[in-house]
Amino acid sequence: MRIFKTLLALAVSAVVLSGTTGCATKKHYVIEEKGSFTWRTTFDRKKKASAEQWEYASKTRDKGKLKQADGRMLYLFRRWPNSQEAPWAARARADMLFERGKWKKSFKAYQYLVDNYPSRMDDYDSVLERQFDISVKLMNRRRLRWIFGGYRAPEYAVEYFEAVIRNGPQWSRAPEAQFMIGTCNQDAKEYDLAITAYGVLGYRYPESEYAEEAAWKQIGCLSKLRKEFPYSPEVLDRTLTATTVFLSTFPKSAYRDEIIQMRNILYETKADRVFDEAAFYAKVPKEPKAAIIYYEKMIEEYPKSKRVPDAEKRIAELKELMAKPIQARTPDVPRSRQLPFTKGETNVEG
Repeated sequence: MRIFKTLLALAVSAVVLSGTTGCATKKHYVIEEKGSFTWRTTFDRKKKASAEQWEYASKTRDKGKLKQADGRMLYLFRRWPNSQEAPWAARARADMLFERGKWKKSFKAYQYLVDNYPSRMDDYDSVLERQFDISVKLMNRRRLRWIFGGYRAPEYAVEYFEAVIRNGPQWSRAPEAQFMIGTCNQDAKEYDLAITAYGVLGYRYPESEYAEEAAWKQIGCLSKLRKEFPYSPEVLDRTLTATTVFLSTFPKSAYRDEIIQMRNILYETKADRVFDEAAFYAKVPKEPKAAIIYYEKMIEEYPKSKRVPDAEKRIAELKELMAKPIQARTPDVPRSRQLPFTKGETNVEG
């Protein structure tokens, strides 16, 4: 029993001593995280600390060996993602890819920097500038140049401009990026998408220097749609609405006179459609009242139309016709030839 008590006392004293010594030393623990594996640095020499690896990769970059320095910077921020040098290495790698003309990889590298080190990087706007420049290069890039000079595919740059806006919605060039989205879709003849993009610009950035040009481009896209669908009342109404909004928003615009002329044409087009509906009912027997209603509707809705005198004249003729007896309105006219389903005076079945 005495032996058990002695052992218990020794154990308690050991716990107390370990606790007091632990409080006295106050050890700090640093957790090192390993990132994903990459074959690019498998056979390359690696350092044991992030600071050493940064110095090693920087010297390689300064010598002009950008491809080799790329792999060493990549190893640094994957091996020590929480180190002080990690955001430096990520930025250095993105810049080197940009210098080498690797536009898509460079954009992705800058995006990695934005996603993982947004508060630890220096000069956030310069990253957005680089991403914007890359997006413009991808928009203007000609593909398959060896075939008749190649072709452009600006619609592929839309997702890159959208990423720039997400990264900096209040950035000074965000309105320009939104404008470029509309331009890409317009150049690709995706007019509905372009109209939406230009509309978003006017809604989000109404005070931007690109707002007026975007509204004008929007009307241009609607004009293209009118040529494709000339009998669509929806496109016609959208175009008329867009011109109305433009004149009310930018009354002193240089495009004012041109838009007023366009509105006059749209005005006459809509008046002509109502007039044609009235003319249709005027040709139908026993429907002069309906024709009069449509002629009066045209005069009421489009009083400045060139068709108003014609409509008034037709209303007077129809009212004069309605004053006559019904037989006088629709006289029996003898047929000039037999109907195809008859034989002489008897029916085929007879």
